[in-house]
Parts: sequence; C-alpha cells; structure tokens
Amino acid sequence: MCGINGVVDYRNPVDSAIIDNMNACLRHRGPDGKGRFSSEDRCCAFGHVRLSIIDVEGSAQPLCNEDGKLWLTYNGEIYNYKELREKLVDRGHRFTTEGDSEVLVHLYEEYGTEMLQYLYGMFAFAIWDITQKRLFIARDRLGIKPLFYAEKSNGLVFSSEQKGIFQDPEIDREVNREGVWHYLTFRSVPAPQTLYHGVQKLLPGHYLICDKNGIKIQKYWDICLRQRKFSDWSDKDLIAETEAVLQKSIARRLISDVPFGAFLSGGIDSSLIVALMSKLTGDPVKTYTVGFDNFASSETPYAKIVADLYKTDHHELILKEAVFSDYLEQLTVLRDAPLSEPADIPLYLLSKIANEKVKILLSGEGSDELFAGYPKYQFDHIHRYMKLCPDGLIDFIIDKFPSKYRKIEIAVKSLREQQSSVRWSQWFSPFTLREKETLFLPSSREFFHPLDYYVKEYKLDNSLQSFLFCDCKVWLPDNLLDRGDRMTMGASIEGRVPFLDHDLVELAFNMPDRVKIRGRHRKWIIKQIASKYLPGQIINRPKAGFVVPLSQWFRGKMRDYCYDTICSDESMPGQLISLASARAILDVHCSGRKDYSLQIWTLLGLALWHKSCVK
Repeated sequence: MCGINGVVDYRNPVDSAIIDNMNACLRHRGPDGKGRFSSEDRCCAFGHVRLSIIDVEGSAQPLCNEDGKLWLTYNGEIYNYKELREKLVDRGHRFTTEGDSEVLVHLYEEYGTEMLQYLYGMFAFAIWDITQKRLFIARDRLGIKPLFYAEKSNGLVFSSEQKGIFQDPEIDREVNREGVWHYLTFRSVPAPQTLYHGVQKLLPGHYLICDKNGIKIQKYWDICLRQRKFSDWSDKDLIAETEAVLQKSIARRLISDVPFGAFLSGGIDSSLIVALMSKLTGDPVKTYTVGFDNFASSETPYAKIVADLYKTDHHELILKEAVFSDYLEQLTVLRDAPLSEPADIPLYLLSKIANEKVKILLSGEGSDELFAGYPKYQFDHIHRYMKLCPDGLIDFIIDKFPSKYRKIEIAVKSLREQQSSVRWSQWFSPFTLREKETLFLPSSREFFHPLDYYVKEYKLDNSLQSFLFCDCKVWLPDNLLDRGDRMTMGASIEGRVPFLDHDLVELAFNMPDRVKIRGRHRKWIIKQIASKYLPGQIINRPKAGFVVPLSQWFRGKMRDYCYDTICSDESMPGQLISLASARAILDVHCSGRKDYSLQIWTLLGLALWHKSCVK
C-alpha cells in the first residue's frame, strides 16, 4: 500500500524536483521507502512512497520489466498475484522480486489493457510505455483506492492525493463552484469532479490512456443490472453461496507478510468479519474499537461481547471532545477536502493506535450498500404516497418536529421528493434543494445532478436495486471509501474491505430483493449467515453506525469555535455561502429547537478546507 505520483509532458522536460516534492507530501502513505523514475528523454517521471506489506525487503518502486521498456508505480494489493505469477512464468516471463507489483508489469506485457480483467484486489497504478511514449493509468472496480489527475497544456499530472497534483507549478488551487454545490448535497464531491477546478478523479472501473494525441478514458468493468442469475435459487442455496464467497474474500485479504487485525464496531458487519477471520486463522485476531467519553450511545459494550466470544486481542480508544476538535484542521489537510463524516477523526486515531501492532485492518465497509442495510432502503417506496400531501402541510410538519426526531424529519424531507435522483441523494444530504438555494451565493440555479446521469444512462427505475446501484456509484466510493483510504493511510495503515470483492458484488446484484429486505428485516441474508457465528444481541440490535455526539458538542465547548470559523468574514463560506443563513442555522441548533449538527458539520468542514487547503 503506497502513494503514487507522475508527470507526463510531451513538450517540456519534467523537472525531477516536482516528483521529489510530490513524494514528500505523500510520505504518510508510504513511510517505509521512496523512489523516483525519469525517462531518458524526460518526457515522463514517476514517484512512489511505500508502505511495505508483501515482499517487505524487495519490490521497491518504480520498477520495470526485463528490458526496461515498461515502468510501473502502483498503490494497492493484488490478492491473486501468486496464481497470476505462476501463469506468467509458464508463458516465459522472468521475475526478479517476490511481490505483487512486478506481476502488473508482466501482465501488461502479455495482455495490454485487458490485464485489468484478471485482477482481484484494490489498486491504482500507472504504467509508462517508453516505446509508445504512452501512459496507462487504472483504478480498481469499486474505487477503493483513489487516483486524481489534471490535464496540462502538453500532458498530464496524477497522484494518489490532490496535494500531490499541486506540486506541479502549472496546476493552481482554484475552487470548483459546482463541486461546492455537490458537496452541500453529498458531503463529498462525486467523481469525476473534485472541489478543485481542473482536478479530476478517475472513475472506479475505468482506465486512462495519455499519449501525444491526447487523453482517452475507457470503462473496463461495471455492475450488471440486467441479469438476475440467482433469482430462482432457494434461500438456503443463496445463503450458502454468499457465505462461501465472503469467506473466500476474507481469505484473500489475509495474504500478508506483516501483522493484520480488524476494526470492530460491535455492528453485524465488522463482527461477522472478525468471526470469520478467527475461524480462518485459528489465532486471536487483533481488534480495535472506539467509544466516547460521557456519551450514552457507545459501541464499546457490543464490541466487547464479540471480542470476548472470539477471545480477540482487543483494544479500545475512548475519545474526548477536546481531542476531537484538536484534529479537525490537521485531518482536513490530510484529506484535501472537508471531513465528510465525523467518524473520520475516530477512524484516524484508532488507526494510529493500531499502527503500533499491525499494518493491515479489515473493515465491514460496503455491506450496507450491497445488501440494503440502511433504513432508507426499507422506506423509500413510501414516496409514492407523499404526493397526496400538500406541500404546505409537509412544511408545517417539518417545522414542528422537535430536535429529538431528527431522523424522522430527514425521512419526510427525502420522501417528499418524487424525482428518484433527488430523493436518493436527499436521504444522507445535510441540505435540501431549497436550503441550498438559500445558502449558495453565486447562483441559485441547480447544477447537473450527478445521479441524473446514472438514472438516464442505465434507465433506472424506482426499484431497490436501482437505489443500491446509485449508492455503490456515488456514496460508497466518494464518501465512505475515500474516508477509509485517507484516514487509514494517514496513519500508515492499509485498510481492506472484504465485502467489496467484485465476485461478492456481482453476486449481490444478481440476487432477488427478498433476501435483502424481508418484512422488517434489512440485510436479511447477512443476518442469516451471522446467526451461525454471533449472538442475537449483535445481530438484532438497531443500526447505529459510527455515532459521534456532535449535537451536544456543538451546543457545548465547540459552540464558539463553530461560530468563529463558519461566520467569519474571512472564511470561504463568506465567499460562497450566505453568512446570514449559516448563522441562522447555528442559532436554531444552539437554542435546542432543532438538531442541525449535520448542517453545521458540513459548513464547518467547508470553511476549514478553504482555510487549510486553498488560501
């Protein structure tokens, strides 16, 4: 697991100092080593910082093939690299290392861009073909590993993080106003856009070719929505198949030459992963969980139940309010964007603690988006009845909701939207379209809605499968996975996500809806599997998520900090956001009448991002 950088310029020689600077600003991603490559004509230069996971003593990067005509810089893990290596050796390829990196170079020699079809894993990599003077960069199917790029006048610059892009003096830190608009909806910016003008994120399941003729982007994998291969399978057979594929996925992600462990929240997904890890390894798993000081809603008691059941080597972090606020600016810089989730900070601090004993942590990310774990999936169909209610009545009801019923208020705001793309994005959105038009200063017009593209391109209907598909395209990669990568890699930890093995993803989207939502039970099939390994109090507990007590913190010691940061005339929201509207949100929240903690968090993140990353 690493950080990668590169510059291609077909007119001006690439200054190697740019690569050195790119490597330096990504040092947190790879503290175990660094490397640089420059082509003889200085048309291309690569950088690499390394977190050693496989072939710890070897596989330094950038690396090349036998004749030095292909050069690679790579971030990720290829879980089936040993099988691929054996096949390549049989076809006459010679290896000088024992890791997975060199497999990619020889695979490209053998198959060209078709190599991507053979890979199991998470990855972002670049290959420079000296003979063709061609750059090939690719990102994994689900977007687990990030890859950013910006076009130059005569080429391209790319990096694992945006801060690497800006080491090239040709690229400016300019705010992308449309990105800000989308951030107010999604708490992150859907790919290919970012918050920076001119900086793009390569879409999951895509690759890019850059040569003297320009840039071409191609999709190589997608979630298939038109087949239901397993629709006639019995429940028993579907449960058995899902468990088998999940076990195989976890087994793949235990391949390592360094110690590993798991995040353990006490929820069903992380608990099931720990249970299956324990079964597969036969050894105590190192587990890590976080709780909050003086806060009733804590995951630690449930995590302890699972830790005791499987006799794990368990570690807890109890987070205090003061520590939380201390890290806001530091982690905003780490992410190159606002912290989209309050859980970013606990995730980073827990990863820092884990780094003392392990280099890899498995997590349960992706299960909810594949198997319908959120309440929104269960209740979205109610939207068809909401059109019977007059808007004035809905507005009156929303206005009268007390603070403690925030989740019901969110549901009503979402369900009133009849357009599927708007409704689906609204469930996790801090602001409605009406609220955004009040907040957003430069223009009240609505930019193109990212989910509209998927609805139209894939001819999506109002089905559960369409809803899950959109979340896997936007919410999962651009919010949850981006957060996971930045916070774990910021602590020099590799995060692995077994639920996002593409075999399991394809299986999930070929299943009938009945095994995802059945009656009042969401994620039914996962609960059936978990019942073999976990007690009922873990399986049947209400979904809590990674809860951070922001509501009370924003009314307490962080109150003045929020006012000073968000409502300052020098803040970025002062240039793009109506300060009067922002102050009104703070006033209502601090009065206790409404819980606007998510809205405040979103605006606070925007202000800190501009202060730390743009100015």
